[in-house]
Amino acid sequence: MNKPGRNDPCYCGSGEKYKKCHQKIDQAEEREQRAWKEAGRFLHRELLKFARDERFAESFKEVLSFYWDGYYDVDTAEEMSMDEALRFFDWFAFDYQPKDSPRLVELYHQEHRQDLSSHQQETLDKWLEAEPSGAYELVDFEGQTLQLRDFVSGENYEAFEPSGRGSVEIGEVILARLLPIKDILQFSTSAAYLPAAEITDLADKLKQAKEADEEANPGATHAEFMRRNNHLLIHHALAEAKVQGRPPVARVNPNREDKAMQSAAQKITRIRRRR
Repeated sequence: MNKPGRNDPCYCGSGEKYKKCHQKIDQAEEREQRAWKEAGRFLHRELLKFARDERFAESFKEVLSFYWDGYYDVDTAEEMSMDEALRFFDWFAFDYQPKDSPRLVELYHQEHRQDLSSHQQETLDKWLEAEPSGAYELVDFEGQTLQLRDFVSGENYEAFEPSGRGSVEIGEVILARLLPIKDILQFSTSAAYLPAAEITDLADKLKQAKEADEEANPGATHAEFMRRNNHLLIHHALAEAKVQGRPPVARVNPNREDKAMQSAAQKITRIRRRR
């Protein structure tokens, strides 16, 4: 809604000037919205820094190649694009389960929650319970609001995406993590997606994985299954890109044009090369 000028009649129909009616209320609501958005941005930055801590270096080395199905390892990590680096660290912080240790986001919560603002604390508390990254079918959209259906569980979600649906068509699949900012779900990082022609046998792969996981982990929840197996979504996308004749990752793209962003991505991963 376009706000009236200070001396214009208030939109509520009271007959008062806007400055004497709803202006202060609206300004307070806008400050509150900014505080929640900034809390999310702050926590994303802090979790990225936390995931780069030297104590996680060995885990980083072990799972980087696993996540990327061999397309990246510790020696080629700095060749990731910015989007690739952010997606990996998002998975590393939220979904990767170290042996005999909490997830990185849980460790961050234990060690740093007391230092956060109330908005940051409430946001982080909700992020602890957030769903793992997954695959979501685009069911419908209106502007920046997307109607999504979990490709595995069938559960429906409504997400807000500032850039809208981008190139994704209804029926295609978005690979993303949904995180709450106050009461609104948003993508944790820039999402990847599967065009209709590249969905192929994804449902069969996930069904087989779920059957195997249920046998190994009786009574596991959907979230537990996805945390153990959502790397399969990335592997499927990489394989389908190769089938379609596209470079699966930036490192093997002879025509990559993201040199400036590449420099920023190198800063994210460089700490790992010191060991």
